[in-house]
Amino acid sequence: MDIADYQKAVNIDPVMNEIDNYNLYKHIVELEAYGLTVVPPETLGVDEDFINRLRTAIVRTCEQRNNIRMGDYQTSTAPANKTFKNSWDLLEEDEVFVEAAINPVQMALIRWLLGQSAVFSGQTWIIKGQGAPGIGLHSDSHGIPPGAGQIAHMCNASWLCTDYADAADGPTVFVPGSHRYGRATLPHEADTSNTPFSYVPLIAKAGSLALWNGATWHASEARSKPGFRITLVQNYMRSYMRPQHNYEVGTSPQLLQKYPELEKIIGKALYPYEDSQNPEPKRIMPFMHTGTDPFA
Repeated sequence: MDIADYQKAVNIDPVMNEIDNYNLYKHIVELEAYGLTVVPPETLGVDEDFINRLRTAIVRTCEQRNNIRMGDYQTSTAPANKTFKNSWDLLEEDEVFVEAAINPVQMALIRWLLGQSAVFSGQTWIIKGQGAPGIGLHSDSHGIPPGAGQIAHMCNASWLCTDYADAADGPTVFVPGSHRYGRATLPHEADTSNTPFSYVPLIAKAGSLALWNGATWHASEARSKPGFRITLVQNYMRSYMRPQHNYEVGTSPQLLQKYPELEKIIGKALYPYEDSQNPEPKRIMPFMHTGTDPFA
């Protein structure tokens, strides 16, 4: 018996059919149990040419935007402070970014987490070189207060453009099951050298997709290997996490000056950024504080 054949659940039936078609049951169980899953390239239906094009497009865009020369990503010593900059808003740089954003296997998993109305939020790269430090444990569900962990509100879908072979690659690490905590990490929990929570590394070959519930706690290890670890990071959100009308754009300076409170209530002082290439920490942090304080 296939319940979806009755076509009585109009939103979940198509998702179930895709899960069955692509044989994604293991990945669905991992998303529910651990808050993350890693999908191999053969399941995603991508080949070596796709991941080569994606990696090349990232490197080329980074070079053009930041006026640097990276060369061979496996041996490059380009300065990290240059490769990290101007990394958002890639969709129109190359059609391969569109392919990465709409991969049907990826979208089946995203719609399981976020529903049929899941919204593409943005793409950025991580180009991590030798000597780059790790970062502490955190959640990506910024702005979601504690107690809202029953469902996923956003997710991260990251294409691995180089191998994540071992700790020397500086891989992402995860706290399995932390999506059920329903909150962001507290300061004393974030340092991976002394956190009381156990975590596991992301180990996978280039061309794989790491996909996780935005509430899943994760961090990264320092990289000691030569060359660069290259990743395309993509965010997807539920539709209610986007405003019906973007009042951040077009609201007159005269009104904002006359009514200072207006800047706050239209979200201009908060995340997402007015200029995603040049985020302002003083605007982001008040928004992120809601992850640990519902009254923030």
